[in-house]
Amino acid sequence: MKTTNCIYFSPTHTTASIAKTIAEKLSSNTVHEVNLTKSDFLFEPDNFSNESLSVIGMPVYAGRLPLDAVVRFLNIDGKGSKAVVVVVYGNREFDDALLELTELAEKANFEVVAAAAFIGEHSYSTVHKPIAANRPDAGDMQKVADFADRIHQKLAGPDSGISFDSSQIPGNRPFVKRKEHPAAAPATDTETCTLCGLCAASCPTDAIRVGSSIVTDPEKCIWCCACLKQCPEQARTFDVAIIQSIRERLFQNCAQRKEPQFFL
Repeated sequence: MKTTNCIYFSPTHTTASIAKTIAEKLSSNTVHEVNLTKSDFLFEPDNFSNESLSVIGMPVYAGRLPLDAVVRFLNIDGKGSKAVVVVVYGNREFDDALLELTELAEKANFEVVAAAAFIGEHSYSTVHKPIAANRPDAGDMQKVADFADRIHQKLAGPDSGISFDSSQIPGNRPFVKRKEHPAAAPATDTETCTLCGLCAASCPTDAIRVGSSIVTDPEKCIWCCACLKQCPEQARTFDVAIIQSIRERLFQNCAQRKEPQFFL
């Protein structure tokens, strides 16, 4: 392929790390990144053609793709670019998300050639309630490399002209309705917050304003917890009742390790 693109929505950077690793292993040239995480994302349309390869990565939120990620992605025309689609979930299930991403990519004029679901530390994971803590780990990253090797073999081998069969990907048609959550947002400990602004810089929906204090708009918050993960002072916490309930349920029911799944 003449050009390799890496498109991702990744508030806590886990999806980005996996998608970029795949793209780098498949490319002998510069990888052109399109970071959909921020609303002012940029991309170069000329990087997309039927002679390009695009790795597309998104996280799973309650079994679906984040709506902001979907809306932003549809600004891109793949122009026939071959695509590897990847979702990352927090060790519960990826439900409809991988099938949704496959169909989304096809809608945007990408030709899907491979798909995968990987596991990353859940956004709601904490020290006291770990959920897929420290994943992807070394074992996961080896499987990322193995997946990239299999894609390379497919694209270079006799199966390169065979259409991808999306019926092998689990999921519902129509997709399960996207869950709506009540307006809520993380809180800031004013005693430890230094007003550094990293929380605002990491927020994918521009829900955080920094002035003489931190102000978070709960209507804009998508519960991604990027601000918690980025805060160097651990001054952000998300302990409203509904999050505590979800965190406890995941901690109790999703401890058994799940492994990545590939579809080629």
